[in-house]
Formats: sequence, C-alpha cells, structure tokens
Amino acid sequence: MDIKLKLDSSRILHKEFTGTKPGYDALQVDTFLDLVIEDYKQMERYLREEQKTREELIDQVRLSKKEIEKLKVENASLKSRLSGISTSDDVSLSNLEHLKRIAALEKALAKAGINPNDIS
Repeated sequence: MDIKLKLDSSRILHKEFTGTKPGYDALQVDTFLDLVIEDYKQMERYLREEQKTREELIDQVRLSKKEIEKLKVENASLKSRLSGISTSDDVSLSNLEHLKRIAALEKALAKAGINPNDIS
C-alpha cells in the first residue's frame, strides 16, 4: 500500500495559524487537526496491513524451516542407505561383466532346452 500523507513532522511543527483577533482562528485549527487525524488513520491502516503481512511472512518462514529440517533428516537417511554403494568405475565394469556372464549362462540353458525364466 502506498501511503500519501498530507503532513510531515516539519509541516506540523512549523504550522502557523493566522487570525484577526488575539489567538488562533478555530476553523483553521480544526481544519489542520482534521488533516492530522486523517493522516493518523491512514497510517494506522497501513501499520495493520504491514503487521498482517509480517505475521504471514513469519509463518511462511516457520513452515519453510520445518520443511528444511524434514528434508535434512530425509537426506541423511537416504545418504546412510546409499553409503554402501560405490560410485567407482570398477564397480560399473564389474557389473557389466556379471551381466555378460548371466547372458552367456542363459544362452547355454536355452541351447540345452531349459527356459531360464522358469528356474526359481
């Protein structure tokens, strides 16, 4: 919300009222005070809206922190589950060799008339 106040502290401080008789013109003072009241009301509305926005942002931050903690726990759990898996090239080559050997054995079984899928 963009606040458009009619007064500022300097204008309030240096306001001079004119009058034909000693003292102040009551109408000028009332008009000025109406401006002050209007600005205060607008500022109060603005502060209420900003407080509401602030509370919503605090709630979002709180939820985000909870989600981060939950993800950290999940990440740690997944890391521990995957800790036994090696990422080296030797493991990949070893797995490839195993697959080739399995394929050769399945081929030999097929030649012997045995369906490898029926073996349990």
